[in-house]
Amino acid sequence: MAEVSAEVLQQLQQTQAELAITFETQGPGVQAGVAAQEEPVFGAAGSGQAQHLLVDHYFTSTLRRLYAYAGGAWRYRNVATPDEQGLAQVAFSADRVDVWWDASNVLTLVRCWKNF
Repeated sequence: MAEVSAEVLQQLQQTQAELAITFETQGPGVQAGVAAQEEPVFGAAGSGQAQHLLVDHYFTSTLRRLYAYAGGAWRYRNVATPDEQGLAQVAFSADRVDVWWDASNVLTLVRCWKNF
């Protein structure tokens, strides 16, 4: 397993703290963060290969959040409970994960690669 640097972990803690403030003031926003069936938008702000992935699964709410560390920062997306299992299974078994994000660092696309 690859080691996660202290700097990357510190950035994650900062990102989570900022999102926690939003969570406390505006609620979990899971439905707002989970897009309905619509035309896909592929990253207006940036894209890159993820060096780290993680999923926060809160037992005290329905909030599920996928994080990807790419382009030197943590990007995230709130995901619906049914999507969490499938997405995590595919992403964590992939050989490579590319991500796209918008100007708010919200993931707009996750592309998982598997080498055969």
